[in-house]
Amino acid sequence: MATLQHALLFLASISPVISVPAENAPSKYIISLKSDATTDIESHLSWVTDVHRRSLSRRDTAGVERTFSIGSNFNAYTGEFDSETIAQIKENLNVAFVEVDVEQLVTTALVTQTDAPWGIASLSTPSLPNGNILGQKYVYDESAGGGTWAYVLDTGIFVNNTEFEGRAIKGYNAWPEDTFDDKYGHGSHVAGTIGSKTYGVAKKTTIVDVKVVRGTDGYSTIAKVLEGLDWIVKNITNTPGRAEKSVVSVSLAYAKSDVLNAGFEAAYAAGVLSVVGAANDNEDASTKSPASEPSVITVGAVDWQKTRAEWSNFGPLVDIFAPGVEIVSLWNKDDFPTTLSGTSMSTPHVSGLVLYLRGKESLLTPDDARDRLLALAQKGVVVNEGVGSPNFLAYHGAGA
Repeated sequence: MATLQHALLFLASISPVISVPAENAPSKYIISLKSDATTDIESHLSWVTDVHRRSLSRRDTAGVERTFSIGSNFNAYTGEFDSETIAQIKENLNVAFVEVDVEQLVTTALVTQTDAPWGIASLSTPSLPNGNILGQKYVYDESAGGGTWAYVLDTGIFVNNTEFEGRAIKGYNAWPEDTFDDKYGHGSHVAGTIGSKTYGVAKKTTIVDVKVVRGTDGYSTIAKVLEGLDWIVKNITNTPGRAEKSVVSVSLAYAKSDVLNAGFEAAYAAGVLSVVGAANDNEDASTKSPASEPSVITVGAVDWQKTRAEWSNFGPLVDIFAPGVEIVSLWNKDDFPTTLSGTSMSTPHVSGLVLYLRGKESLLTPDDARDRLLALAQKGVVVNEGVGSPNFLAYHGAGA
């Protein structure tokens, strides 16, 4: 960085770098001074004003309009000048750059994936052309969750899957008597939807495996979930800048537990955002934990026609719906894509979307992230959303 900066300063010390306007182009300019200018900005602007006033061809040009001062080495101004005035400005030895200031269409660098599963494709396309579970188009910003962290509380993750491109790492195993592997497959599927190369929403995120469900039987306890959550919160809060770039993804559901909800509320108070599944009982989400904890983002499931899955929980504690029917993602071995349904599958779509947005925008707090997620959501499109449910469907709109 220092070498580049020195190179730019060296070029500026030789002569101004000038962008010449095309014929009949607008006469708006932006001019900056050299960092080693022999005059201050006020004296230079006074000189410019005098030159502009004396120019016979100035007609209705406005002259200096606005000034900028960034740090101690950057001073610039904008204005409308005739050709005679701008010619003298270009010759001034204290001027570094003179550029035409015209309105331009500003675009972000978007990437289109054409072999995407329907779930992630729906995040960028308001209406899918058909119900094919694969072969859909997913459009996303090239930032793709880079610099973010997905903490996956689940059965473990097959971190060596080539689809993760080396971005999945071991974090914590709450069952030390059980090998730190995903013997069940569920956690790998969830993680794949969050951030794998082919099936993931945030394709550049780092995925942290936090195993709280053991073996092949899907057995766990609330104490084990709290143990994993405790490790996550400490890991995030002890790493400067991590909280605003991370999310905890929880595709687990227990009977209503005040102590489990309190643990997730404490995580939220520490600045750690959690996204959890609403569960699959066709009941109000208030009957489940951590889905019933108001501080988390609780996710229900829809099919490709935007209809709530008949088994998805619902109600006022659900924050948003996302794809959860026939979701293709990874398993606990390479080259073994697997199709599953459930709010366990809708949850990582939202976890990945939150990471995508946090990597792309300045969403510093859990509330910032929630507000942005809900602001972008499609409104009023979910069919049979269930009594009391907000009618919000996960969406980022990059491909609209």
